[in-house]
Amino acid sequence: MKELADDLRARRQRAVAMGGPEAIAKQHAEGKLTVRERLDLLFDPGSFQEIGVLATHANIAPSMKGRTTPADGVVAGFGKVDGRPAAVIAYDFTVMAGSMGRTAEVKCNRAREIALTKRMPMIWLIDSAGARIQEAIGSTFAGSGLLFREESIMSGVVPMVAAMMGPGAAGTAYIPALADFVPMVKGTSHMALGGPPLVKAVVGEDVSAEELGGSKVHTEISGVADLEVAGPASRR
Repeated sequence: MKELADDLRARRQRAVAMGGPEAIAKQHAEGKLTVRERLDLLFDPGSFQEIGVLATHANIAPSMKGRTTPADGVVAGFGKVDGRPAAVIAYDFTVMAGSMGRTAEVKCNRAREIALTKRMPMIWLIDSAGARIQEAIGSTFAGSGLLFREESIMSGVVPMVAAMMGPGAAGTAYIPALADFVPMVKGTSHMALGGPPLVKAVVGEDVSAEELGGSKVHTEISGVADLEVAGPASRR
């Protein structure tokens, strides 16, 4: 049993190491905390319980062969915020840009189910490039239909907060659109269904991510976001 316990411990250590030192350093260089640093600040000390920490990608696409995706790029679980229970889904940008994978969304489905049935607030921390294209096979990608259906069902039943900590594109841009409260970080976060390269390819227009879906756009024009929070770039 000791060998099995040691193997389990090592697998957990690899999972919490996220995308590795280089990816973590890049996240910090952009003025952003890692997903696990954010959770340490959000939840009361010692209260957070993670689900699916050993998850990895679904291994359904040839381009994913040999790759590892610690926790499959998203941390999900439950803890207490000022003594009150809350559920969280937090995308990890150090793992394949926080993209939505099939295994990851199974974890997210479970977290949302428990939040709804136990009537606890649902919190998203979004720092994600959206759909993981390598796994986008067929019309039922990542169970995203369940995501949007469940957000609609949860509306008015449990509070839903979608904090934009970085980019939110495609699938992860729909999440805040259906949430109750959406803070955005000035100069760091943005959300749009398609990024500047897609806009350029389709309509030939050059536009920056900030102009397309930055915090100013969504707090003052579209109304999708509710609060603009000063970020590292705006404090310099």
